[in-house]
Amino acid sequence: MNLYRILLPLLIFFISANEIFAQDYSLPEINVQATILNDGRVQIQESRTYSYRGSFSWADYRLPKQGFSEIRDIRVSEGDDFYNNENSEEPGTFSVSESDDLIVIKWHYDATDEIRTFTIHYELESAISIGPEYSEFYWIFIGDGRDKVVGNSKVTIQLPGQTSADSLYSWNYSSASDSELIESESGFSLTSGRVNRNQNVAIRALFPTNLFQSGLIEISDPNLNLEEIVQEEAEYDEMLQRQAERDAFFAEIATPVTILLSLLSFGIFFICYRRFGKRHSTATISDRETVMLPDRTPPAIIGRLMSSRHTTGNHLVATIFDLARRGWFEIEEQEKESSFLSSAKSEFFISVSEKEPDEELHEWEQMVYSFVKSRTHLGSTSFEKLFSGSSSKVTKWFNKWKKEVKQVFDEKNWIDQSSYTGVYINVAGQIIIDIAAIILLILAGPIAIVAIIISFLFMMASIAIIRHTKEGEEMFQRWKAYRDGLKNADERTIRMELLDVHFVYATALHLSKKQLDNLIQSSYDTNTDHLFHWIKTNRGSSHSPATAAAAFATLASTSSSSFSSASGSSSGASTGSAGGGATGGAGQKLRPA
Repeated sequence: MNLYRILLPLLIFFISANEIFAQDYSLPEINVQATILNDGRVQIQESRTYSYRGSFSWADYRLPKQGFSEIRDIRVSEGDDFYNNENSEEPGTFSVSESDDLIVIKWHYDATDEIRTFTIHYELESAISIGPEYSEFYWIFIGDGRDKVVGNSKVTIQLPGQTSADSLYSWNYSSASDSELIESESGFSLTSGRVNRNQNVAIRALFPTNLFQSGLIEISDPNLNLEEIVQEEAEYDEMLQRQAERDAFFAEIATPVTILLSLLSFGIFFICYRRFGKRHSTATISDRETVMLPDRTPPAIIGRLMSSRHTTGNHLVATIFDLARRGWFEIEEQEKESSFLSSAKSEFFISVSEKEPDEELHEWEQMVYSFVKSRTHLGSTSFEKLFSGSSSKVTKWFNKWKKEVKQVFDEKNWIDQSSYTGVYINVAGQIIIDIAAIILLILAGPIAIVAIIISFLFMMASIAIIRHTKEGEEMFQRWKAYRDGLKNADERTIRMELLDVHFVYATALHLSKKQLDNLIQSSYDTNTDHLFHWIKTNRGSSHSPATAAAAFATLASTSSSSFSSASGSSSGASTGSAGGGATGGAGQKLRPA
């Protein structure tokens, strides 16, 4: 019954989600009729055709509040039927709202798998810049930033009277590439094919002011001058021509320059690596796999050497294991009770030994001992809870512990500090190339992304330039051979009395769970429980101390993984400034279940 209650809501959710994702719509056509009246007002009728796949219940029209001082007489119609202006969200109604920079018209209907055409009507005040001799109407009829592509569009500007075509001036400011602007005695007409989501449709039109009825208008821009605007547009065209020539030039050199920058990027890295990062020869050190412990360097220190100078949660876990092996902690396995959601499994508890061993601890080991002691002050605690609680407090402690380990590691002088000079030179060179490639990207287009990526990769590869000292390289190779040996160890190659020591170092060296299992299970003798005396299994448990140790290591690595990752306002039209830019969309009203 409980399972039914869980699965039923999930089933309903997935069915609903499938219906939502199956819905879509397109805008095959937008037609706009702008009528300029005798008194300077502009009436807009914009017809938007929607093609629906699935069910939809609303659409909206978003008009930026720019290029006019007032909007009035807002209506929405479908054919000869006009919608009611009321905020009920019922089909056949619409509402108008506004923010600081938008007028939003939203209408409601029911549509399923069909084509519908809606017309938005409104009237604009002060959308025309009226000059002494000429007036300007500069308007973005279809704005960019839409959710959908427009299949095709047509815009018509109807003047308040007729005049000779020679007295009309217009410029096509549409970003759609296949648009065509035509002038006639009664106005202007602009047709466009496909208008992408990031493209707009816009016209800048000039016509004689005497087309307005005298006495009904006032001059709003006494400085509006036809000759200046024509000159401005001519200069703009020249600028576009020069820009096109520059674009063609940079397009021509983009590929060879990208190749050159990529080669320079590689060259800088190669020279820095050869000069500062070439590895010391270790011909006298055998690279054959071995299970002979190279030395007794503490697991956290050697783990940092083998982990590219990073201290991880595994190194902390290995230190806890090592201290338990040496008698500072006690670890005990207990069986968890099975439940509906999980089967029985082991749960491990850790506590501080009642009798401290007679030995001195290194500072980073003392920090671990104090940390565990503070977390188990009431006795034992499960290992899952050892790292729980205030994550910021635990992470802060772990960061201090890492700094202590790093300080001891640095004193070993295993890293060649002079190799960092090569890192700095390479990073600086790659940054310069990246800057050059970004400039090329701006001027010449996306081909330069190749150089940016290559330079970034060689910048990240700077870590490969950091090298060991001769002593550090020899130490690294010995422990690498030991790590490789542990991965393939069995009872024929490993000394049983050192199995728990190998296990501690295998944890510090990041052997996988499968490799840990192979190391222990293939080598384990059921008559030698004393090898893992520091892990006590629960009576009746199916686990031996060795298999429990392997499971504990997996749990510990999971628990400590968090340580590794802790580280406008409305105004009237002004000369040369476009108004409009309407967008909008459609959707399905969420209905109560």
